[in-house]
Amino acid sequence: MWQYIHLNDIPIVPLYLADKRPTVERDGMLLMVDDDLFPLQPGEEPVMRSIRFRTLGCCPLTGAVESEAKTLPEVIQETLLTTTSERQGRAIDKDAGGAGMEVKKVSPEEAARLIVDKLLGDA
Repeated sequence: MWQYIHLNDIPIVPLYLADKRPTVERDGMLLMVDDDLFPLQPGEEPVMRSIRFRTLGCCPLTGAVESEAKTLPEVIQETLLTTTSERQGRAIDKDAGGAGMEVKKVSPEEAARLIVDKLLGDA
């Protein structure tokens, strides 16, 4: 996919490229703290990391990966050398118990609420 985008000079969203961004680590995912609406949990302090997103979704449902790939050729090289999927980091995939399928059966608003509740521990 990235080669096609690069060869056809298709513009991409900057979040797909690495940059220093404020993050917290939660449940094994790097989440970007992008505004005052992001609910920090007790003891969490945002840390600046060089990250990019491999897949985009609703915040805070999509995790980032640490990366230095600031250009499309660097992203392509990184994807060729990595052993993890470009689709990793999605909160919906974390629940092996079938909640991912449950989320796909409801409205987008309800799906977001279900996933956020799961991430926040039903707080």
